[in-house]
Formats: sequence, structure tokens, C-alpha cells
Amino acid sequence: MDLKQLFTISLAVLLVASVITQVNLPAHRGKHPVLYWATDDDPARAAQVANFEKWLRRHRYPRFKLSLDFANADLTKDIILGVSGDGDDLMDMYGFGQMNFMRQCGLLYNVAPAAKRMGFDAAHTWPALESDLISHGQQYLFPRAVDTLLYWVNQATFAKYHQPPPPQTWTFAEFQRSGEALVRAANPPGKRQRVFFADQVNTRYLRRSLGLSTFNETLTRCILNDPRYIHVLHLMYRWTFEDHLLPTPAQAASVAAQAGFLNPLQMLFNSGNVAMIYSGRFALVQLRRFYRTSGLIPLAVSDPPYGKFPNSVMIMAGPAVYIGSGHKKLAEYFLAYLAGRAHNMQIVRDCDAMPANPVYAHTRAFLKPPQYPNEWGCGEAFARAARRIAIPKAYSPFVLSATVTHIVKNQVEAGFMAGIYTARQAARLAADRVNQAMAESIRQSQRLQRLYQRLVHRQEIIDQLRGEGRKVPLRLIGNPFYQRYYVAEGWATPRRGAPVTR
Repeated sequence: MDLKQLFTISLAVLLVASVITQVNLPAHRGKHPVLYWATDDDPARAAQVANFEKWLRRHRYPRFKLSLDFANADLTKDIILGVSGDGDDLMDMYGFGQMNFMRQCGLLYNVAPAAKRMGFDAAHTWPALESDLISHGQQYLFPRAVDTLLYWVNQATFAKYHQPPPPQTWTFAEFQRSGEALVRAANPPGKRQRVFFADQVNTRYLRRSLGLSTFNETLTRCILNDPRYIHVLHLMYRWTFEDHLLPTPAQAASVAAQAGFLNPLQMLFNSGNVAMIYSGRFALVQLRRFYRTSGLIPLAVSDPPYGKFPNSVMIMAGPAVYIGSGHKKLAEYFLAYLAGRAHNMQIVRDCDAMPANPVYAHTRAFLKPPQYPNEWGCGEAFARAARRIAIPKAYSPFVLSATVTHIVKNQVEAGFMAGIYTARQAARLAADRVNQAMAESIRQSQRLQRLYQRLVHRQEIIDQLRGEGRKVPLRLIGNPFYQRYYVAEGWATPRRGAPVTR
């Protein structure tokens, strides 16, 4: 038996087991319909389900049960079950890439008509997320949670070493100067370094701040073989191995092990061994646990450093409705609940993320939580970033986002930091390997071939207009980063219609 046969048999066994399990669940025998939600195993989900069912009763909406399915909270399982006709009624999608892939498989239900009528359309979430909700003019989900990744600042660490806390916005040079000063003040000469400026930097916001995305404007080509990416890789290496602003993976593990920490990054932040951590608002879930033993940590938030274009990465997760569900109209009530007060105020209180509906980021509970005065100003910083500088990741319809991450981060950037590749080699390899993966996907699908040809033609139009110094219609641009960047640079004409690649 070859590996392909073994893989096929294994998938079939898993599929049969999942079907049998779901059919025999006690919930199937209740008096109310039961909808299944494939989501992650987070303690907050049970409370969200309980609040949703209370919301249904309070508004006298149709009664039904929502059952959590942690076993199938995986894109591969969603596809297998969906194609077989036994998918969960609601399936969490993490960003546009997953949502669009499932749409291409014909597994998602268009909720746009209900979204407008029931108040969970794109107007009820952060403007930056519009491109993550809409594909070809149709809406398939609504976020249960959104976040933007910024730097949490432990102000006590800066005060301990008589350093000014970082500003809310700063350039690469300011980031480096502040980091060098703190590391020099906190670590005696000749001693093993124990205090670091930040836990990490992310090459996505670094290169976007120089005007470079992973893909071109129409998402038809990976463009990382670029001097700007090479510059960013050199910065990351310098800040880690030369200036020692960031711990190497080995250093972080060593410090954590000696201190007996179970969660190195946030524990090192709490102890003052790392002055800043790169994370979303969801970091507060763990940080608030530290307060019980360490007291309130004086916190602040700073934007990621930038070259010339400030930006942060916006992420989101939300349920989409399975096209084969027998309860599609009922599932729409859950999406409406996610846009409303009950759910969003729970997110505000639990700090699971930022509220999906920006209205609730203006509440006192979000901006100045009474029990946590040490956090005042932090919520405002996250809301400001979400409004002004947050941009979702760029996803190409021709390659899975997981494939891109594996190539760029796990193979190329890790290889560069380990000394396997030079920065120039890493940039070339990243672009070549992603483009090869895209070419293979296109080769196997006539539908993708047709789409690719249309988008390549539009890329030629964009390139021609740019070469002639003329403005580009925003509707030609499918990459959400370049939609914002072209407007900021004055290179675009006003939007008329949806982006053609979305």
C-alpha cells in the first residue's frame, strides 16, 4: 500500500467516524433544532453560546440550540465534511484566505441579503475588514473577534532602568535607539544578557512600512525578491544578533527554563526580562492572571515601528455558514448576534480580542475598565490603530495562506536567521517558491487559469498606468495593502465598485 492509498483510507475512516459521532450525539434528539459550530477549544466559547441562547429568548427569535464542535475545527476536516454533505452549520474562518478558499470549493452560503436586513453587514465592523468579509460582492461571514497586533509596553521595566517609555508611534531609527539604550542600561557588561527590548519583530509590518507586500496589486505574483525585503531581513538579524534588542529562540528558552516559566513570552514580559511583547488585545487574558500574584502591571501600547508608512496587521476570526446546512436561516441569527451589544460587551469584558463592532470600542468598559486602571489608554491605542493603520494580510486566490507561511517564515526566514541563506538568497527563494506553488495550483485548475489570465491583464494595465505617471482606479487593485498604500501615496483614483480580484 503506497502513501497515497494510506492517506485516502485514513481520510475515509475519519470522515465515517465524524459522521457517526454527530448522528449519535444526544443533541440530535432534542425538541429544538441543533446547529453545530466548528470552532477552537477556547473557554470563552461556552459563555458565548449561553449568551446567544439568552439573546434568542430575550428577542423572541426562533428557538434552537448551538452546539460546539471542537473536533472538526480544522480547515481540512471542514472541507472533507463539507464535500460529503455533512459539514457543520457554522465554521470558523481565520481571515480572507480561508474564507475565499472555502467559497471556491462551493461550501459557503452568501449571507449578504440577511446581513443588510439584520444588521451584520460590513458597515457594522471595522472598515479595514471589509475586504476580508466580501468576495465577489458577496458576504459569507461576520467576525466574532478582531484584533490588531501592537506592542504591549511594561512601563515598570523602563522606569526600573531609568529609560523613557517608548512613544506611541516611532520610526525604525527611534525603535533602535530606544532599544539600545534600554539593553545597555539593563545588562551589566560581562554578564549574560537577561533583559531584552522586545520579544520579536514581524517582517510583514516592517516591509509593508517600506511599501512592499507579499504579493503584487492583483495577487498574481509573489514579489518578495526585492531590496526592501532584503533590508528588512538585515534589520531583523541586526536587532537580534548584533544589537541584542530581541532574544534569539535559544536565549528566550534558556531564560524561561531557568526561571521555571511555562509561558516564556508573556511570563518574561511580566517579570521584566522583556520590556515589550508584540501581540493583540487578547494578551490581556493572560496578563490579568499575572495581576493576582504580581500586582497591576503599568501598561502602555505602542504601534509597530515603520520606515515611511505606519501600519499594523489586522486579524479576525468569524463563522461562515455552510451551504449544505439545513438551518441556514437560523444560522444568520448567530451572525446578527455577533454584531450586537451582548456579544461585543462580553468580548470587551473577557479581553478575548477587540469587539468586532467598533461602536463598543467607545464604551467606558473598553477604554477605562474600572478594575484595571493600569490599562487605561491601552484600549484607546488599539482602537486608534484599528481605525488608522490596521490592514489585513494579503491572500492570493492561487495559493493557500498556510503554504505561504510555511515557505516564507518557516523555511526562508528561519533559514536566513540560522545562517543557511544570505538575505539576498532568502528573498529570491521566498518569491520563487511561492510563485512555483502558485503556478502548480493554476496548472491544475481551468477556473484558476481563466481568473489568472484576467488578473494578469489588469496587472499589465496597472503597470502601464504607473509607468506613465497616471493614477490607478482602485477597483483594479485586489491587494488590501496596496488599496491603502496607493491612496496614501496619491496614486489612485476614487473607488467605483468592488475590487475585481475580491
